[in-house]
Amino acid sequence: MKPITVFHIQKGRLVKIPNPGTFGRGDCYLVDAGSKIYLWIGPKSTADEKFLTAATAVMRDTDRKGKADIDRIEGGHEPPEFKALFDRFQLTDQDTEGILRKVQLKTHEHKLWKVHHSGAETFFAEVPLNKSSLKSEDVFILDAWDSIWVWRGKNASAREKFDGNILARRYDAERVGVQEIEIVEEGEEPQEFHKAFP
Repeated sequence: MKPITVFHIQKGRLVKIPNPGTFGRGDCYLVDAGSKIYLWIGPKSTADEKFLTAATAVMRDTDRKGKADIDRIEGGHEPPEFKALFDRFQLTDQDTEGILRKVQLKTHEHKLWKVHHSGAETFFAEVPLNKSSLKSEDVFILDAWDSIWVWRGKNASAREKFDGNILARRYDAERVGVQEIEIVEEGEEPQEFHKAFP
């Protein structure tokens, strides 16, 4: 078997799979084969899982200065060369819960999400809705129902700021209604931003 690394999207983060070759129809996977990166998209996967898989592939390709070839594989329609990467290839009905399934569409509950990049991974996780959760080293997405704020810490990396903007748009697309996405730099928060916290 060729040297490959397979990552599974689990609640907003990439998790390396120790024994690659098994793919769940409700999930998404990134298969890093060096010169080629495959995005395996399960037919029952959610929008957030698909997005994070694609975003991570682009980030890895950027790290290689665009030299990697990125291929999207629709689950159930794998070409022979893809299956040949594994000693044993199989599909299961596995379905890991996606982060955006937790978005409350029928209530006006506010939520705060942390965007953090470490190594080759981008983390997107809900944190307590409290100003003390905001850290200068990271980017946060505040869902204030009518507005979605992207709060950018003064020490956040350019990658985290980039990811925060894209994830906010993806998050917005999963919501019902009309929201505005507003960028807020640490130390320049308007009153409306502060009022969104309890």
